[in-house]
Amino acid sequence: MLKRMGLSVVFFLLSILLLGYIFRLPLIQWAIAPQLVKSGITLSCLDVSLTTKLDLHAEKLCLSYQNQHLELRGITANTQQLIIEQAQLTSNPLPDTGSENSAAKILDLALPDKRPLVRINQLTISNDNLRKPITVRVVEGALNQFTVTGDINAKLSVSNHQITGQLLLDDKLLSQLLNTATTPLSDLQFSSKHNVNFDGVELSVTSDINAQFVQQHQQCTLTVKSAGVANTLVNLNSQAVSLDLSPLASEIELAPSCSELLPESEYKAFLVKQMPLQMQVKLTEVVTILNDRLKVPMLVFDTAADAQFSLTLTQAELDLAEPLSSFSSALNAQLASANIERLTLNASIADSHIAGSYSIILASLPEFIEVSASGVQASGEFNIANIISTKPSGAISSRITADNVALEPLYAKDYQGNLTAKIDENLNAKVSLDSKLKALNYNEFTLSEITNKVTAAANLAAGELFADITAQSHIKALKSPNIKLNNITVDSTALQSRALSATHHAVVNNLELLITHNMSAVAHPFEVVIPQQSALRLNPVIHQFVPLGQLTAGVFDGRITGDVGLQSAAFEVNIKNVSALYNDYLASDLSSRFSGNYYSGLLNVKATTFNLSELRAGAVVNNISGVWQVNDNKASAKDIRGQIFGGRFSVDQYALLKAEQVANVHFTDVDASKLISLDDKSEIFLTGRVGGVLPVHFNDTGIEIANGSLTNQGDGKLIISNNAAFDAVMQQQQELQPVLGLLTNLEIKKLNSKVALKNDGWLKLGVNLQGYNEKEQQQVNFNYNHEENIFTLLRALRLSDEITQKVEQQYSKRGNE
Repeated sequence: MLKRMGLSVVFFLLSILLLGYIFRLPLIQWAIAPQLVKSGITLSCLDVSLTTKLDLHAEKLCLSYQNQHLELRGITANTQQLIIEQAQLTSNPLPDTGSENSAAKILDLALPDKRPLVRINQLTISNDNLRKPITVRVVEGALNQFTVTGDINAKLSVSNHQITGQLLLDDKLLSQLLNTATTPLSDLQFSSKHNVNFDGVELSVTSDINAQFVQQHQQCTLTVKSAGVANTLVNLNSQAVSLDLSPLASEIELAPSCSELLPESEYKAFLVKQMPLQMQVKLTEVVTILNDRLKVPMLVFDTAADAQFSLTLTQAELDLAEPLSSFSSALNAQLASANIERLTLNASIADSHIAGSYSIILASLPEFIEVSASGVQASGEFNIANIISTKPSGAISSRITADNVALEPLYAKDYQGNLTAKIDENLNAKVSLDSKLKALNYNEFTLSEITNKVTAAANLAAGELFADITAQSHIKALKSPNIKLNNITVDSTALQSRALSATHHAVVNNLELLITHNMSAVAHPFEVVIPQQSALRLNPVIHQFVPLGQLTAGVFDGRITGDVGLQSAAFEVNIKNVSALYNDYLASDLSSRFSGNYYSGLLNVKATTFNLSELRAGAVVNNISGVWQVNDNKASAKDIRGQIFGGRFSVDQYALLKAEQVANVHFTDVDASKLISLDDKSEIFLTGRVGGVLPVHFNDTGIEIANGSLTNQGDGKLIISNNAAFDAVMQQQQELQPVLGLLTNLEIKKLNSKVALKNDGWLKLGVNLQGYNEKEQQQVNFNYNHEENIFTLLRALRLSDEITQKVEQQYSKRGNE
């Protein structure tokens, strides 16, 4: 009986042990899982058995903590040690902090005072941001004191509420950590030591960094160096990150050979001189990241203590998801170099909007600019929205001054310019430039007090650019050795598309011109229209070439067409009823309509008839007509006809502006009474008609007549009465009275006169007179030589026209007014 009871008890105990072993997993999860939940740990799998040495063995154990999953395999535990052959840690994104239950909490691990020491022979850590998993070995040398070796070398200390430790990180590990194939980490030399403190909510890292990045691109070497301490604080709940990089010294260096990467251009040498090769980077205040927004209170780039170049960003902020559109900051840049005395830029950037001001001072313009200038200063403001959009809008204004500006052969003094540019959201753009110049020299021309305003408007959204251009220019005076023009005004309108089409209304000394032209890559045709206007408007120009000359009446108009590129032009000019004064000479009612062309430096004017009603030069010449023309810059007149002294004269050919030439002037049917009555006080009267030829020689010294001749045309008569000079000779030389008396009333049968005129005005006449004195019934053959200054005589005779001249001058004066 006792034996049977003993067997029953043993069987019962074995049954209990068997049931306990069979249901060991549910029993362990029922007993252990609630305790792990208290620490925020979830147990999802467990398989435990006893070894022959009565050690606890688990093939698999699965734990989760704050969305981080840990799977352990090959676990052997006893009272002294916990050995894990393999462990797999999968790091997932942190839980959504919007849920209070999923928020990170301060560590509360409830670590036991006594437990077996842990050793993990192989721990593999995986994360989507890692290029490949990290493998380490973890050994707990003392309770809660861990040493990590392998891909990461670290020492960690774990307490109930905190994890602290030291972590070593180098460029090899960094290349494994960064999940980007484009990052050239092979050129990075990096070593760092990090002191880590983690309480479950905040991660604090103090890093001692020494890094050098060298990037080679063709012959250019870029070197970035950083050394010092960086402090990082991360809050898992708020996702806030703060970086204190102020103790970290960073430097960027470019090799001088980097300048060779710049494309060849005329301004490459200038850019190389301005390009800083070494810069320091400073973050003097704490950088923060919160809700995916990066805030940088101050970021400074500068070259050295002398601040040759500096760029400072203050209160910089951006959204990491949309960095370009969300960037905002205040910006200050300064540059000083051998070519730029001072460049300053101040701007604020926010919401794709930039506004600010700038100023620049240059001793002279860079060499690549064809224009040379000294004392150049520029300053302005700008305000531009949608700077990263294809449709920016805003305005820019600039003020530019220069002491001297030169673009040979143009030389300007005291230039002032105001430039404004505007563009709206519809890409309607408008640019205006107001310029002032004290003086402008062009070869022998000098222009003074110049003002100019140019405005261009266009829509930049169109497929083809069309720009409407207007301009207003005023020049107080234009001077050259030969001419001076005052009050020049030009109003212009133009359309720029594939070619420039422009119209200019110009007023020069009250003279009006209308100019139109079209300029393209292949042609530059133009047209100048001179509307009909008073000829008196030409007087300011005429006075400069002929000080004693002026126009007193008449109108003119014209038209010129041609091509600037071909240097060719065709023209038509009409002058009508033009009268002019020159000293005491008066020409009345000149009319002519002529046309011609200019090509390859040669001027040609078609043969054109001209008519002049009257020319008064002491003697009065009437009804002058003729034909004039220009052949290859050589002007000539021919078939000149007119009336003088009741007769006619003609000139077959006369080359205008030719220095040396001879023009034969033919006289016919001249009234001898009018010829001799030039001196109306002589009391010598001559009747009849005379004619002849006067070869007029033109040369550099003046006008001469050589071998001229005059002869009578039909009978005439000579009457001398009460001539004081003649009577005096008869009284003084009694013996000549019979001879001289024959001349007092003489029928002229033949008259021959040789005429010679010197360029100083002295006229020499050799006269042979043959006639008949009816009273004395005697033939007379008389030879006489006479010398007189004809210029003096004509000048004296012109005094008789003094009243007419004064009237004409007053008329001209009123016309000018």
